[in-house]
Amino acid sequence: MTTPPDSYVTLAAAAGAEERIQRSRFVARAAPAPARAAAEAVVAAMRREFHDARHVCFAWRVGGPVDPQEVRQDDGEPSGTAGEPILQAIHREAIEDAVVVVTRYFGGVKLGTGGLGRAYGGVAAAAVAAAPRRTVELGRILHLEFDYGQQKTVLHLLEAHGGRLEDADYAARVTAALWLPHSTWRIFADQLHDTTAGRLRAAPIDE
Repeated sequence: MTTPPDSYVTLAAAAGAEERIQRSRFVARAAPAPARAAAEAVVAAMRREFHDARHVCFAWRVGGPVDPQEVRQDDGEPSGTAGEPILQAIHREAIEDAVVVVTRYFGGVKLGTGGLGRAYGGVAAAAVAAAPRRTVELGRILHLEFDYGQQKTVLHLLEAHGGRLEDADYAARVTAALWLPHSTWRIFADQLHDTTAGRLRAAPIDE
């Protein structure tokens, strides 16, 4: 089974771009979309805002890097000339959980399939480039109970493997929730077990 990545990049906020090509007006908006419903809401909002546009084309990639779902829509343009170039603009920036919508007001001059692909892809790329980014961390939460005298060992190993203490209850013993990246949590758990001669065992909370 492939180990999920430790993080991915998505959009922190929406951004737009506009271009006029051969008298046609292309208006693009890129926005974060963690799920299909969020992407559909952005598309619906663009349809309302630009209700008189001839074409409202879009593409999205949602579900994060673990379970990505992709949709592309040409909305009456020749097949492959709008939705696919928009999706490729998302791919080139290695962005997850994002939707890009491009509306077109036809200016009376046909652009041809190649021209349409370049126009839709170009304005989509401009919108994605204008949007701010944020990094989403991916990892596991581990449950661990330990004595106060073992705290230094636990925290040292946690820091060495890029983890952090999420929560802790200090009673007769320390009961803690530890976060670690996907790539290191198993190594951390094994080293903790070995270092303490089997006295401590960190287990994923969902096990």
